[in-house]
Amino acid sequence: MTSIFTKIGLLLTILIVGGGLTMCSINKRSVLADPNVTPTFDQDKRLGQPLVDALAAFYAAHAYYPRSLAELQMQRFDEHGFHYEVWGMSRVYKTLECAGRAKQFEGFVATIPDYQHKLEAFRLECVRGYSGFLLKSPLIDTAWRYTKTLRVWTQFSSQDAQWRVEWCTPQSHQPIDCSRNVFDEAQPAEDYARSHYRPAQPSLTSNPR
Repeated sequence: MTSIFTKIGLLLTILIVGGGLTMCSINKRSVLADPNVTPTFDQDKRLGQPLVDALAAFYAAHAYYPRSLAELQMQRFDEHGFHYEVWGMSRVYKTLECAGRAKQFEGFVATIPDYQHKLEAFRLECVRGYSGFLLKSPLIDTAWRYTKTLRVWTQFSSQDAQWRVEWCTPQSHQPIDCSRNVFDEAQPAEDYARSHYRPAQPSLTSNPR
């Protein structure tokens, strides 16, 4: 027979999980209904598609994606503030010896002296490119008071070749721009916590909630 404590624990678990799912649903509906999101999403897709096409052409020529957008040799204004993101799990190494050396940067890295400097040197020496990427727009200037508490952006993923709207909730112990992945290898470590907003533009609505 199930004890009262087991039943209480199960009930609390259901309430916690259910509450999380409900909040996720509220955020999704709010973000997608915000009057500034859809027009900006459509604009971001239009501005970002030439970047996606350039990355696809690079992959066709090299069989991997570049380490940074700089390798595409495009003018900075052609990037329209998009952030290119790649991760260690999708590295393409120059040699098998390099792939083997990557193990020394895994695990409890806090014990490795001058870890970040050694990792950057290793990437420059051994990483040819990456097998996948995310392309993220500057943060969307949402219209409603509630959605302004979230971070919302347009994102393209090479995994499924789809554009979508993504969002996150900033946490007090995290950088203000929670849209950035701390494991991103396409930018210097000291830039991880920087917040990147699109230039201020007139609001697309005059009736915020």
